[in-house]
Amino acid sequence: MEKISLWLSLLLAGALNASGQLIVFNLNDLAGGATTVTESQVPGTPTLTLAGVDVVPAGQAGVAYTDASGTPHAAGLAAAWGSGINDPEGNRFTLRFDATGFQDFYIRYDYRSTASGSPTAVFRYQVGATGTFTDYGTDTYTQDGAFHSMIRDLSPLAVLNNAGDVYLQWELAAGSASGTFRMDNLEVTGSAVPEPSGCALVVGLGLVGFAAFRQGRGRGGLGACRA
Repeated sequence: MEKISLWLSLLLAGALNASGQLIVFNLNDLAGGATTVTESQVPGTPTLTLAGVDVVPAGQAGVAYTDASGTPHAAGLAAAWGSGINDPEGNRFTLRFDATGFQDFYIRYDYRSTASGSPTAVFRYQVGATGTFTDYGTDTYTQDGAFHSMIRDLSPLAVLNNAGDVYLQWELAAGSASGTFRMDNLEVTGSAVPEPSGCALVVGLGLVGFAAFRQGRGRGGLGACRA
């Protein structure tokens, strides 16, 4: 019975809780301040928009990265805000994607902030093109001129699950006249929303387990389930 329970647990975990890569922007195609999605498993075409008077249109040197699927991405380019990142309400980056069919999102990216670069970014989200942004905490950056990773767990935001258009935005705080900031390798992971067939699978596996338990008892207890 113990073996059957373990088997059922593993099968259920694989069937209903599988989490994987959904979106990757490695920004290596950055030109004119615009970039296109590198990899995507979601409906439609995700977009990443860079804004602010301090955006460097051609970007700056990025950092290598291996994504959640095991695919390596060369260092290439990173989005950059330079020439003194000191516009307190204009420098930001915004991700838009269709979350239909997916839930429990995590998002990560690499960043590089100089000693006088952006110290923080306000993170906010919006559901629907006509909605309003809601603040959801602050990303605090290490200001040492080296690349670091930032990870956010968005699974508590049930409003994003199986939604249509989802917008995630980071508003960069002002630095000084000599500060710079870079962002690279933005990736979203999540899991598929269980379909009714998945629920039927749970019921079916439960019945299989119960039948095995009854059979084991009928043959003299749990000893029938041992190897």
